[in-house]
Amino acid sequence: MDFSLTSAAIDALDGAVSDLAALLPRPERVEQPAGGFRWEYPVRSPEVVQLGKAVRMVTSVKAAWRLTEEGLTTESATLLRVASDFAAEIVFLAEGILEGKLNAAQQKFVDDYFKPFPTDPDELAAREREYYVGRKDIIAAHARLAQKAGIDGEYLERLVKYLNKGYDAYVHGAYVTSMELFTGESCSFMLRGHNSPRAKCIAKTAVAGKLHEVLSALELMAFTRGRTELVDRLASVRVGLHASREPKGRDCPPY
Repeated sequence: MDFSLTSAAIDALDGAVSDLAALLPRPERVEQPAGGFRWEYPVRSPEVVQLGKAVRMVTSVKAAWRLTEEGLTTESATLLRVASDFAAEIVFLAEGILEGKLNAAQQKFVDDYFKPFPTDPDELAAREREYYVGRKDIIAAHARLAQKAGIDGEYLERLVKYLNKGYDAYVHGAYVTSMELFTGESCSFMLRGHNSPRAKCIAKTAVAGKLHEVLSALELMAFTRGRTELVDRLASVRVGLHASREPKGRDCPPY
């Protein structure tokens, strides 16, 4: 099965992230007390958080795509779950940006993002007793946006939870995901990659489908920044991919 549109969509992600990054002030070199340095933006805004999430979202989906080539299908699915989380967090913050003010959960999410890394186990233990913004708050923002667009927010929430449940199985190494790698031909596990053309094709289909989520998150970032030409460019890629057979898996070969 040809996945040329999926490949082209992945290639389009670099330019989108670079365009969005160009709208922010340039990162500055910050010297570290223990030596060395790291790059940091001079502002701590929801837009910076969104960009950071977008960078990781794009690298995750790219890595997931490359893993399908090696037949590492379960690990590809694990990274797609990560990409999905990043996309959801981008949309979560976009709601506040669209409203012109972050709600309490969104502001805490931004504050936590810039919180320094703990310097010792005691500091980490103290932080673990704090409340962190979770999936419930993030999905609720999606539901509110859906309602405003005339979409059933409660149904969207149930659908997202159901899809996440499937991908969570890969993240947590559920029994069924391990057994996907077992072959009766040699009564062994395929630790160097799945040898089934169908399994590889289905994994590629999953990446193609997840790109809808990734592109939509980038579109929303562009929209909140008034970059209509970038919105149109990304929408064209997303709609073209969605209308194709690539995200549907109907042309994958039998086992």
